[in-house]
Amino acid sequence: MKCKLLVALSIFSLGCTPAPSDLNKEYSQRLANVLETDAPDITKPTFNKLPISPLPASKYKISVIDLAKLGHCRVATHIASHNNQLGKLAKPSEVFKYNVNFVRYAQECIKHKDTDSDVREILTKAHAQKKADLPATLAHVFTNEKELTQFLSLTFNEITYDTSNTEIKAQEALSTLSKLTNSLNSPHLIEEQSLTTALEKLNNNHYVQSLLTSTKKQIAWNRSSTKWLNQFSLENTVCPEGKNKNKAKVLNNVFQKYYIQDVQAYQSKLTQRLHSIEPYFKTFSQTFGSNTYPNPISPLLKELKQSAKQHVFWWQRFYKVCKVKPL
Repeated sequence: MKCKLLVALSIFSLGCTPAPSDLNKEYSQRLANVLETDAPDITKPTFNKLPISPLPASKYKISVIDLAKLGHCRVATHIASHNNQLGKLAKPSEVFKYNVNFVRYAQECIKHKDTDSDVREILTKAHAQKKADLPATLAHVFTNEKELTQFLSLTFNEITYDTSNTEIKAQEALSTLSKLTNSLNSPHLIEEQSLTTALEKLNNNHYVQSLLTSTKKQIAWNRSSTKWLNQFSLENTVCPEGKNKNKAKVLNNVFQKYYIQDVQAYQSKLTQRLHSIEPYFKTFSQTFGSNTYPNPISPLLKELKQSAKQHVFWWQRFYKVCKVKPL
């Protein structure tokens, strides 16, 4: 029953492998047993909700009369198809793809010798606006499409040790989205259909969500454990001068076996994976603006490293005061 419960709650991997949070619990409980007190616990991590970025409003309208004058241009049928009922209900990603192709087709029509000067003028203005608004239009996609907004929500799933198919697909999707984002200033280079492909790979894919949640949990465990250990006087409780060092020696064994071998190895895995996706989120944040799309990865990386370092500092002082040699 216990095994089934672990699988149901952590969904860590096949079988009954302990979740990383269970490794932290085991480590803390072992320390508490030696110190003859209650083990620390953590509060549930939280995430800030991503604000919805609005879709830029069109400043220039091409009338039905003007549209009739563009029969020689592909942009005419493109606009007409978008103006039907189906186009009006298009998802943010489809609107982005429409705008990319509008920029391409409008440019062709502007250069066409049969385009009337009055229509060319309004088309030129609309083209310039759509092109300038591409970053904001894509930001609207990132803050509206569920495959992308899920990144900052909580999950019960914890990241697995082994590389999974969902991780591979997520990495591929983020790479595709990053290339697309970097091409916004050159619409002719944008492969707009790649956006749909990326979203399909992220559909029901909770890899990034699990990675961020797992990292937040690990940071909470590091901070909680360090704060808890700081309550104990090394000189009076752990290794009083003139008395045997049995308690200190057992604590050292616990630290080496459960923290160094298990918890620290897991943190290293988290750090490695965060580093692998950090460039993508830096690109998104720099392109859309940090207020519109804040980069969640870099701050988490910094917090994870800092919290781990502070925890190890306690043990460094432990070895100095208690004069116990690490294994």
